[in-house]
Amino acid sequence: MKYLLLVFLLLATSLMAKPPFLSQGYIPHYTKKIAKNWDNDFLDLTAEQKTKLIKVRKDTMKAIGNLKTKLQPLEQELADKVISGVPPKQLRNLVKQIAKYKEAATMVHLRCVSNTQKILTKEQLDLLPSL
Repeated sequence: MKYLLLVFLLLATSLMAKPPFLSQGYIPHYTKKIAKNWDNDFLDLTAEQKTKLIKVRKDTMKAIGNLKTKLQPLEQELADKVISGVPPKQLRNLVKQIAKYKEAATMVHLRCVSNTQKILTKEQLDLLPSL
């Protein structure tokens, strides 16, 4: 019983801690990296770029936050059902719901990347991976 509880807690924690995107680790998180290098002389962001980037980041974080609040209970429900032995066939609709929100979150992330690419110069974009 203690073992099942431990497995359940680990599964639930890991599900909630992960970003809600379909493609983990492959698509850059530009605004996160830019925020860490906001006043970097090499990146040399203009005041206009900073204003636009703040809006992109704020809009993205709001959208992702809204999706996460919908996604986390579904992932918890899935974890609960898996642990209690519900057969995979009976979980199909729940998995589809989760996939729908993960797809939406991935699209928000892709729009964030695209919008950021439009704001930065080619030189700034080329510099980001090395920061």
